[in-house]
Amino acid sequence: MGRPGYMSIYAEEKTQKIFDEFLVTKGIKKTDALTDMLEIYMISQDENLYLNLKKKAMNIDIAKEMILQSADKTEINDYIFMKLSFSSDIYGNELDGEGTMEAYLNNSQENGLGYTWFSTQSLHFGMNKDKVAYYNKMIKNGDTVRILFAVVGLNDVKYSAVVEEIVSSREKIACPGDTSAIPEEFGPEETAKIWIKISNIQEEKEISADMLSFRSNGNSVKAAISKGQFHFGYVYLNNI
Repeated sequence: MGRPGYMSIYAEEKTQKIFDEFLVTKGIKKTDALTDMLEIYMISQDENLYLNLKKKAMNIDIAKEMILQSADKTEINDYIFMKLSFSSDIYGNELDGEGTMEAYLNNSQENGLGYTWFSTQSLHFGMNKDKVAYYNKMIKNGDTVRILFAVVGLNDVKYSAVVEEIVSSREKIACPGDTSAIPEEFGPEETAKIWIKISNIQEEKEISADMLSFRSNGNSVKAAISKGQFHFGYVYLNNI
């Protein structure tokens, strides 16, 4: 019976000698080289099968579940961030960021549901499906996920809301829930790639843009939105 972690590979003696000399010259361990060779072979034959088997062997899904359950709340709850510019309602009226948020606030207070469906086209392919699953998992587990809204002109955080659910698609889709939770300014026929169910919309008085950084690269949110370079993403407080 072979020893665990060991396998025999047959090769012509001359090739073996050349291989051994090559590894010595390059300073490469034989185990590392053989491991790379095995991985390259499997990828070349069936990359999807290889990746699925590797995930299974590494218990990736179990590890993800453990991280979601045990991660510290301040780490897992990145804020979703949205910079609002000017938009037009179905009547042809131009709304600035504050006018847009007023429409959503009024709808959440008047529709009898306590929430409203916020929509955006800011990401060309919608939100990453893993991000959507991540935030929806947090919400389902009882964690509070929040979205911060900045407005053009002020270039600072003006509003915040609690996220109740996220739905995203690569193509535009209709509201995934009760269409009465869409402000009348945008109409029940509205379609978008990203839909975020939000509640508890309020003016944000504690968090400002200069307190935030991008989770992806650590750069300043204030600097980016002041230059008009950023509209939708994921941010965190600098002191966390």
